[in-house]
Amino acid sequence: MAKKPDISPSQVQRSPLPIQAPKQPEQLQQKVIPVSTDENLKSVQPSQLKASKDGVVMNAIAGWNRNLQVKDVYYDLYLPPQLKENPNPQRPCLVVLPGWDFPRTSWVENTNLVDFADRYGYVLLLPEMDKTLYASTYHPETTLKWHSIPGGEFIKTAFIPTIQKRHQLLLPGQHNTLLGLSTGGRGVALLALENPGLFVAGASLSGDFSQENTPEDRLMTALYGPFSQFQSRWLGRDNPQARAAEWTMPLYLSHGTADDVVPEPQSRLFFNAIKQQQSSAVVEYHPVAGAGHDYPYWGSQLEAVFKFIDQPR
Repeated sequence: MAKKPDISPSQVQRSPLPIQAPKQPEQLQQKVIPVSTDENLKSVQPSQLKASKDGVVMNAIAGWNRNLQVKDVYYDLYLPPQLKENPNPQRPCLVVLPGWDFPRTSWVENTNLVDFADRYGYVLLLPEMDKTLYASTYHPETTLKWHSIPGGEFIKTAFIPTIQKRHQLLLPGQHNTLLGLSTGGRGVALLALENPGLFVAGASLSGDFSQENTPEDRLMTALYGPFSQFQSRWLGRDNPQARAAEWTMPLYLSHGTADDVVPEPQSRLFFNAIKQQQSSAVVEYHPVAGAGHDYPYWGSQLEAVFKFIDQPR
């Protein structure tokens, strides 16, 4: 695999960005009625993994459903009012992944994501992923543990099955989609690879996909151990670019050329790797000249993102 000479290891240091003031605070103050707990889920039995054809999202009110939990991990669910009144049998749903150490609310507080969800009719699922790299497993050398379950494994074995039973969302055959920024953009790639066929489209903004190109990265070292000793881990299951030959999900990639947190070649070389392995793959790459690692840029991409993920697949 080609090395990226234009990426400095010191550049991939994820640090929280200052959260801007909410653009639409009125949307964040809606009354919330708690949904049923797992123990009280009578409306959806474990054997009912095929969604009903009426399109109703179970155990959710119109608007915000906040502070729900899966294995002590919080998530919020936004149900556009029109979907409550006129359910869509496809249950269009967007799993929204935040950046490293960003709160799950940051997408909503800093962009007009809810406006697009209302316009296009998408349920939003926002899990609190905190400081995870979406790993599949921990190792004896792992000192960075986001939860008792690694982030990628948590989404696959806990979050998705619970959402399927609790809300009749993220079921096979529905219009399930992904959106992530920065480390969350990496999460989009790994969730698509670890759950093949479940998601019909995704978008990754400012993501990182090939950790071997930054072998001194402190976070990756804390998860996988030193690159010099454990190259197979760095180049294995949790390396999206190394798994380009497996890629199937339509993907929208974008990256700012002035990004000083995650270098732009991370997205460009991931795009090239997929196209080299699978020339027919539906993957788009949109570098944005002069854009950095910030919400003004990420928010500006939402129109194009929704147009991409909303296409019939």
